[in-house]
Amino acid sequence: MNNTTAYNTIVRFFDYYLKERDIDKVLSLVSDDIYSLGTEDGEIAIGKNEFYKLLLAEIESLPMPIQYEIKDYHEKSKIDGCFDCFCNMKMTMKMPNGSDIDYSTRFTGCVCNENGKMLVQSVHISEASNHQQEDKFLPIKFASEKIKSLNKDDNEFWENFYQILPGGIIVRYMEDGFPLYIINEYTLKIAGYSSYDEFFKDTDGLVINSIHEDDRQMVIDSVSDALSKTNQYEVQYRMKTKDGGYIWVYDIGRKVVAQNGRDAIISMLVDISDQVKTTQYLIDENAKDSLTGIYNRKGAESRIAESIRISSEKYVFMMVDLDNFKMLNDIYGHAEGDKALCFIADRLASSFRKTDTVCRIGGDEFAVFITNCTDIEPIKQKIERVIEEYAKMIEQNYPKSHSSVSFGGIFTSGVNNFTELYKKADKVLYEIKKSHKGTYEIENI
Repeated sequence: MNNTTAYNTIVRFFDYYLKERDIDKVLSLVSDDIYSLGTEDGEIAIGKNEFYKLLLAEIESLPMPIQYEIKDYHEKSKIDGCFDCFCNMKMTMKMPNGSDIDYSTRFTGCVCNENGKMLVQSVHISEASNHQQEDKFLPIKFASEKIKSLNKDDNEFWENFYQILPGGIIVRYMEDGFPLYIINEYTLKIAGYSSYDEFFKDTDGLVINSIHEDDRQMVIDSVSDALSKTNQYEVQYRMKTKDGGYIWVYDIGRKVVAQNGRDAIISMLVDISDQVKTTQYLIDENAKDSLTGIYNRKGAESRIAESIRISSEKYVFMMVDLDNFKMLNDIYGHAEGDKALCFIADRLASSFRKTDTVCRIGGDEFAVFITNCTDIEPIKQKIERVIEEYAKMIEQNYPKSHSSVSFGGIFTSGVNNFTELYKKADKVLYEIKKSHKGTYEIENI
């Protein structure tokens, strides 16, 4: 039986770390300049503060105690009061169903006397496994990594372990379509499913089919790119729900090797729909005109730039101006003028597609951007209808103002920034207002 001061320090370290899961006690036994080597760049800890963060992350995700047994312990004195230590260790984790999970690890570390107290200066725990990848060492997360590589055949273990995790869990193979391996009840619940079989049937057993069609390639590219550089990725996307809708999820995953030898990904999903809605609301509020509810100039510029970037088709950009609007304000008051502005904004927004952009530039000046336009005849019909509807509204409510609405625009694919679009369309509008107010003109350039 070993009874050296270095050995006793190692035993106390693992008692605190594995059995008691007490971070403060663990830190009381480590040097300020402790270092540990992990599975990737993100798991290298230099110093007590980084080591604390690794401990905290692991114990929060895996709080249950772990029993251990030290075997084949050896130590070698480097200098007075400083020892290199090595041993094999048998770990045992008791699961909620009462079953035990056993696995073996190897420990290498250094214990030194610092001001009369024996402290751990380095921690290096590795797994003796034929699935071990090059440089895949596990200083802190060996327990969770071992669990990730367990065989699905132990169904009772998987069901119990994954149900206690605070989030959605999906494990899928790194093959075309991401064939489903495991999904926990939380994930099924947030997606609106009542059983594994129901989810499997709807997705044909492929996780990619649970992702919104518009997000699939982005997810594939993001995961592939991240895993080509490291073992971990993070991505946000829309996950389809049973009722035909979708939720936004934050997916953080890691590449692992299943016991059957197939490459797999284990990921935790968090429903972030509320956060996304709040963020989008704030973005929309910043991009929308407070009076009319349509886009303001800033919001329109960003949206139009993106439409031009992703489309190779021609488009229409039109400037819209209310004629004699100052007279309307002077005769009927600014409150009534605001009603006229809201009326034309509503008519424009409802006349064109949701993929188009309707905005208020400022005052009584508006703009409309129509993307992917191959034929302007339908556009002309919509313009004529808006002009007619505005004229009827004015006649009924503000006849003395003699206000009308004029359109001037361009049909093009060669102008690729908002400022140039504005200048060219405004020039057409100027000519219209100078000679034929209450009409329109679209120039093909």
